[in-house]
Amino acid sequence: MIRTFTLLILGLMAAAGYAQSATDWGLLVPEQEYAYERFVPVSGYYTPTKSGIMRCYSTGSVINAYTDAERSEILESTNGYYGASGESVRVYDIKEGNTIYFGNNTPLDNGTFRISVDNEEIKLGRVIPDVSETPLSISTEYKLSVIFNVPVKCTKCKLEVNGESAEINPDIYDTLIEINWFATLRQWYREGKISAGDILSVTFTGLRDVNDSQNRPDFGEGAGKLVLRYTMAGRPAELISQSGTPNSGVPDMKTYYLPNGDEGIVKLVFSEPLDPAWRPKAEIQYGDQDNIELGMYIENPPVSVEGETVTIDLRGVTRLPEEMVPGLAPLPMIALYVSNIKSADGQFVLTGTASSPVTFGFSYNIRKVLYSIAADWVPVSGSALVAGTPMEIWVLNGKQISFESVDFSYVKDGVTAKISVPYSELKVETDSYDPNALLFYLSAPAVDADADSEINVTFGGLLCADGLDHSSDIFVRYKADTSGVDAVEAADDDAVFFDLTGRRVQNPSSGIYIRNGKKVIIK
Repeated sequence: MIRTFTLLILGLMAAAGYAQSATDWGLLVPEQEYAYERFVPVSGYYTPTKSGIMRCYSTGSVINAYTDAERSEILESTNGYYGASGESVRVYDIKEGNTIYFGNNTPLDNGTFRISVDNEEIKLGRVIPDVSETPLSISTEYKLSVIFNVPVKCTKCKLEVNGESAEINPDIYDTLIEINWFATLRQWYREGKISAGDILSVTFTGLRDVNDSQNRPDFGEGAGKLVLRYTMAGRPAELISQSGTPNSGVPDMKTYYLPNGDEGIVKLVFSEPLDPAWRPKAEIQYGDQDNIELGMYIENPPVSVEGETVTIDLRGVTRLPEEMVPGLAPLPMIALYVSNIKSADGQFVLTGTASSPVTFGFSYNIRKVLYSIAADWVPVSGSALVAGTPMEIWVLNGKQISFESVDFSYVKDGVTAKISVPYSELKVETDSYDPNALLFYLSAPAVDADADSEINVTFGGLLCADGLDHSSDIFVRYKADTSGVDAVEAADDDAVFFDLTGRRVQNPSSGIYIRNGKKVIIK
């Protein structure tokens, strides 16, 4: 398979007009850099003058090592890693006098190659987070990463601050040493052992080259020892309570919340005062991230900060799955993310999650809310509306609506006019037979309408908890009071019964029904 692939590449190279003349480096000199070009075969050799280890550095395509001049048998490396500049490094055991052959017949990239047979001085590459004047905050720095130029070993690592100390087992990945200091430092903060401005010392001991136990670095603290010192920030703010979230016993996000309702408010309370001038970000996400064609629903609900509390307002927006991402099969979950919350000292608050250090994520079930809204009016529809007549409006699921007024619209002198009775002037009662229904009482206002015109009565500023327009479900039409006739009702013999969901019932049993536009109770 490899041979077939090589022949294919060579054929493509020839077809493209690439030169096939090989580059022969001859006897390689350690630490000297040799350049090679794409698709140009290269070769060379080296005969060790002493036994030990050899490192081979390739910045482009890897230059392989072989045991024979025909390059038929690969020399197996004892280790491989990437250097500080991203070059590929391979380590080999070598013996004095045993010649090693190098080559690549089809390098796919330009690059350079060099070999090293002496111990490479261990150097410190990068330290994350940097040791600087900026105080160290564990809100964003959950671990320490130290990168060297060669693979290393480390005996132990110790944290020290204000006389407290703890040993942390290091995780070593070739040139990288990582320690997870988050749990230890958070505990010390909680116990009051760390304050703003304290110095944290991180000491690595037993540092050495993984391939040579005698090759030990000296960073000014003694052979094989590295000490990093950080100035600490103050204790980060932690989330101490929450409401309106799955973690607080609210597993569902409704598809709609009334703008003036008690539901749909999410609160996150922290242990320290927050920065009132800093605005966190809230984001609702719904959809399938893998479905590029349909995309995702993204919404940024309002966020406010007061004292130690962040408040997210989910009210007043309809989030029906079929409307958020049209064409997508309904999904059961919707997510809320709250991020970039800062305390008064400028630190991000603590999320406790290393993979998401500045973002809280909440996954809700979608709860689709749809309400049947129906109304029964006294006087009945079609009656002549007499000023001062007591009115009763019975509303099915009345507790799921809000409105500002009862509006009487009519025509006077050919011009549309309106009289409104504000909500504050209504008497409101809960139906004793249906705790979700409400009864609204008022006196009919004096309506000076044109003769033989109609009076349409609706709820002004109507909002429903499912976010849908139910204005046509709460509507009645009266006659202007010009004939002195108080009411017109259909004969009971012609009555048709409907249940509270609006379905026609042929033979009603006991319960609450609507007949001729009026609520009736059958026992």
